Amino acid sequence: MRTTTKEPLSSSDARAAILSCHDELRGLVTETIHFADGATKSDRDVEPLRAHVRELYEAFEEHMDFEERILPTALRDVIGWGAVLEAQLVEGHEKQRAILASAISALEPAGGLSPARLVQSIRTLADTILVDLKTEESCLLSADLDAMTLDSRGG
Repeated sequence: MRTTTKEPLSSSDARAAILSCHDELRGLVTETIHFADGATKSDRDVEPLRAHVRELYEAFEEHMDFEERILPTALRDVIGWGAVLEAQLVEGHEKQRAILASAISALEPAGGLSPARLVQSIRTLADTILVDLKTEESCLLSADLDAMTLDSRGG
Protein backbone atom coordinates (compact mmCIF):
# COMPACT_ATOMS: atom_id res chain seq x y z
CA MET A 1 0.00 0.00 0.00
CA ARG A 2 1.31 3.40 -0.94
CA THR A 3 2.04 5.55 2.10
CA THR A 4 4.61 7.94 0.69
CA THR A 5 4.51 10.37 -2.16
CA LYS A 6 6.93 12.51 -4.10
CA GLU A 7 6.57 16.21 -3.37
CA PRO A 8 5.14 18.50 -4.58
CA LEU A 9 1.81 17.04 -5.61
CA SER A 10 -1.07 18.80 -7.22
CA SER A 11 -4.34 18.51 -5.34
CA SER A 12 -5.66 16.31 -8.14
CA ASP A 13 -2.64 13.97 -7.84
CA ALA A 14 -3.10 13.82 -4.07
CA ARG A 15 -6.77 12.88 -4.46
CA ALA A 16 -5.82 10.28 -7.06
CA ALA A 17 -3.25 8.77 -4.65
CA ILE A 18 -5.89 8.50 -1.93
CA LEU A 19 -8.41 6.96 -4.32
CA SER A 20 -5.79 4.47 -5.50
CA CYS A 21 -5.17 3.44 -1.88
CA HIS A 22 -8.93 3.04 -1.45
CA ASP A 23 -8.94 0.57 -4.33
CA GLU A 24 -6.15 -1.40 -2.65
CA LEU A 25 -8.04 -1.41 0.65
CA ARG A 26 -11.19 -2.63 -1.09
CA GLY A 27 -9.15 -5.54 -2.43
CA LEU A 28 -7.89 -6.36 1.07
CA VAL A 29 -11.42 -6.14 2.47
CA THR A 30 -12.71 -8.45 -0.27
CA GLU A 31 -9.92 -10.95 0.47
CA THR A 32 -10.72 -10.76 4.16
CA ILE A 33 -14.42 -11.40 3.58
CA HIS A 34 -13.61 -14.44 1.41
CA PHE A 35 -11.16 -15.66 4.03
CA ALA A 36 -13.79 -15.20 6.76
CA ASP A 37 -16.41 -17.03 4.70
CA GLY A 38 -14.05 -19.99 4.43
CA ALA A 39 -13.35 -20.15 8.17
CA THR A 40 -14.77 -23.18 9.92
CA LYS A 41 -15.84 -23.60 13.49
CA SER A 42 -12.46 -24.94 14.54
CA ASP A 43 -10.26 -22.63 16.60
CA ARG A 44 -7.29 -23.98 14.67
CA ASP A 45 -8.81 -22.73 11.39
CA VAL A 46 -9.67 -19.35 12.91
CA GLU A 47 -6.06 -18.46 13.75
CA PRO A 48 -5.05 -17.83 10.10
CA LEU A 49 -8.16 -15.63 9.78
CA ARG A 50 -7.12 -13.62 12.82
CA ALA A 51 -3.67 -13.07 11.29
CA HIS A 52 -5.17 -12.00 7.98
CA VAL A 53 -7.55 -9.56 9.67
CA ARG A 54 -4.71 -8.03 11.70
CA GLU A 55 -2.94 -7.29 8.39
CA LEU A 56 -6.08 -5.55 7.10
CA TYR A 57 -6.35 -3.46 10.26
CA GLU A 58 -2.69 -2.46 10.04
CA ALA A 59 -3.11 -1.50 6.37
CA PHE A 60 -6.18 0.58 7.22
CA GLU A 61 -4.32 2.33 10.05
CA GLU A 62 -1.39 3.11 7.72
CA HIS A 63 -3.85 4.42 5.16
CA MET A 64 -5.48 6.79 7.65
CA ASP A 65 -2.05 8.15 8.62
CA PHE A 66 -1.23 8.64 4.92
CA GLU A 67 -4.52 10.42 4.29
CA GLU A 68 -4.00 12.78 7.19
CA ARG A 69 -0.58 13.74 5.82
CA ILE A 70 -1.88 14.33 2.32
CA LEU A 71 -5.36 15.79 2.96
CA PRO A 72 -4.26 19.44 3.03
CA THR A 73 -2.84 19.01 -0.47
CA ALA A 74 -5.77 16.94 -1.70
CA LEU A 75 -8.35 19.48 -0.56
CA ARG A 76 -6.58 22.80 -1.13
CA ASP A 77 -8.57 23.56 -4.30
CA VAL A 78 -11.95 23.23 -2.61
CA ILE A 79 -13.17 26.78 -2.57
CA GLY A 80 -14.23 27.69 0.96
CA TRP A 81 -14.68 24.08 2.11
CA GLY A 82 -11.25 22.41 2.08
CA ALA A 83 -10.62 22.91 5.80
CA VAL A 84 -14.15 21.77 6.68
CA LEU A 85 -13.85 18.61 4.58
CA GLU A 86 -10.44 17.87 6.08
CA ALA A 87 -11.81 18.27 9.61
CA GLN A 88 -14.70 15.93 8.79
CA LEU A 89 -12.37 13.28 7.40
CA VAL A 90 -10.01 13.54 10.38
CA GLU A 91 -12.98 13.28 12.77
CA GLY A 92 -14.11 10.20 10.86
CA HIS A 93 -10.63 8.73 11.29
CA GLU A 94 -10.86 9.20 15.06
CA LYS A 95 -14.08 7.17 15.08
CA GLN A 96 -12.54 4.56 12.75
CA ARG A 97 -9.52 4.19 15.05
CA ALA A 98 -11.82 3.57 18.04
CA ILE A 99 -13.73 0.94 16.05
CA LEU A 100 -10.46 -0.67 14.96
CA ALA A 101 -9.14 -0.79 18.52
CA SER A 102 -12.30 -2.54 19.67
CA ALA A 103 -12.22 -4.92 16.70
CA ILE A 104 -8.57 -5.80 17.30
CA SER A 105 -9.25 -6.64 20.94
CA ALA A 106 -12.18 -8.84 19.84
CA LEU A 107 -9.78 -10.78 17.59
CA GLU A 108 -7.88 -12.18 20.52
CA PRO A 109 -8.90 -15.62 21.76
CA ALA A 110 -9.35 -14.04 25.19
CA GLY A 111 -12.07 -11.88 23.60
CA GLY A 112 -14.35 -14.86 24.06
CA LEU A 113 -16.01 -14.74 20.64
CA SER A 114 -17.01 -18.02 19.09
CA PRO A 115 -15.67 -18.55 15.57
CA ALA A 116 -19.11 -17.72 14.13
CA ARG A 117 -19.35 -14.48 16.15
CA LEU A 118 -15.79 -13.59 15.22
CA VAL A 119 -16.59 -13.99 11.51
CA GLN A 120 -19.71 -11.84 11.98
CA SER A 121 -17.64 -9.18 13.77
CA ILE A 122 -15.11 -9.20 10.92
CA ARG A 123 -17.86 -8.89 8.29
CA THR A 124 -19.40 -5.96 10.19
CA LEU A 125 -16.06 -4.17 10.35
CA ALA A 126 -15.40 -4.88 6.67
CA ASP A 127 -18.78 -3.35 5.80
CA THR A 128 -17.96 -0.33 7.97
CA ILE A 129 -14.63 0.16 6.20
CA LEU A 130 -16.32 -0.01 2.79
CA VAL A 131 -18.94 2.57 3.81
CA ASP A 132 -16.22 4.86 5.20
CA LEU A 133 -14.24 4.62 1.95
CA LYS A 134 -17.33 5.50 -0.07
CA THR A 135 -18.08 8.48 2.20
CA GLU A 136 -14.53 9.77 1.91
CA GLU A 137 -14.64 9.37 -1.85
CA SER A 138 -17.75 11.52 -2.07
CA CYS A 139 -15.78 14.31 -0.37
CA LEU A 140 -12.75 13.79 -2.58
CA LEU A 141 -14.83 13.62 -5.75
CA SER A 142 -16.64 16.79 -4.70
CA ALA A 143 -13.23 18.40 -4.34
CA ASP A 144 -12.32 17.22 -7.81
CA LEU A 145 -15.54 18.67 -9.26
CA ASP A 146 -14.85 21.97 -7.52
CA ALA A 147 -11.36 22.07 -9.05
CA MET A 148 -12.79 21.26 -12.49
CA THR A 149 -15.32 24.08 -12.14
CA LEU A 150 -12.53 26.43 -11.25
CA ASP A 151 -10.45 25.21 -14.22
CA SER A 152 -13.36 25.64 -16.62
CA ARG A 153 -13.51 29.31 -15.64
CA GLY A 154 -9.89 29.74 -16.57
CA GLY A 155 -8.59 29.61 -12.97
